[in-house]
Amino acid sequence: MQREEEKDSLSYSMNMKLLTAQKASECARVNTVTTLVENKKAQLVVIAHDVDPIELVVFLPALCQKMGVPYCITKGKARLGRLVHRKTCTTVAFTQVNLEDKGGLAKLVEAIRTNYKDRYDEIHCHWGGSILVPKSVVRTVKLEKAKAKELATKLG
Repeated sequence: MQREEEKDSLSYSMNMKLLTAQKASECARVNTVTTLVENKKAQLVVIAHDVDPIELVVFLPALCQKMGVPYCITKGKARLGRLVHRKTCTTVAFTQVNLEDKGGLAKLVEAIRTNYKDRYDEIHCHWGGSILVPKSVVRTVKLEKAKAKELATKLG
């Protein structure tokens, strides 16, 4: 939990530094962000975690994953709103970055990749611990026995 908070605060502070350098580099509407991701013009997508209804942004991580665009989920749409000088904001896509800020963006993208994107399969495979309750274990054993019996009768 502490690691996620450190990553969140790191990404928020670096995003604020990137924004102060160039104010016209971000697009803050869901439709605009979606278009930028589909056209592969977005360099980084930032999504708020407390969007209501969640259906507005639930597809964005999968879309970013498919298109190869780095994304991160930050705490609070109010923080993203401060980033784009609004009350709240659900998503932000960075499209252009000044030359002096490219190093900061590269560090941020690398931190996002190492902490989440490269560990995507590991994180999602171990959810729940792959431990079945006894009732499910009995059911799967019965199904395996039935399949083996059916296969044995087909073979001879």
